Amino acid sequence: HYVDGAAEAVLRLVDTDESGDVLVFMPSERDIRETSALLEGRLRGAEVIPLFGRLSNAEQQRVFAPSPRRKVIIATNIAETSLTIEGVRIDAGCGFARRAGFHPVAGMSGLATTRVSRAAADQRRGRAGRTGPGLCLRLWRE
Repeated sequence: HYVDGAAEAVLRLVDTDESGDVLVFMPSERDIRETSALLEGRLRGAEVIPLFGRLSNAEQQRVFAPSPRRKVIIATNIAETSLTIEGVRIDAGCGFARRAGFHPVAGMSGLATTRVSRAAADQRRGRAGRTGPGLCLRLWRE
């Protein structure tokens, strides 16, 4: 399951010599909450910061606030293009996103979890090297 895989990858990353904050892309609020729960209390010297649209403005601003601890930011694809987060040097993505679409059988629109396109993956990769050298991890098979 991609949530478990992302959490394990982050745990290994934080134990390495790689420096900088970590930005993890997850498709939904539920996935962000699950990943955060798996990481809470297991990261030495790092804080987990979820980022999704339903958080209050104050909670969202934690991402941009300076911190004496390393940040592990777990975000939806909102962070693909619209944000530059100072200090992010590592980007990890599970390869999925929530996309709006029309379901003809149900006769209504809804959100579906789908694989990200190569263009979206490349856009996400740019988050890691935005303000300095970075590392991008794609947590899926080639």
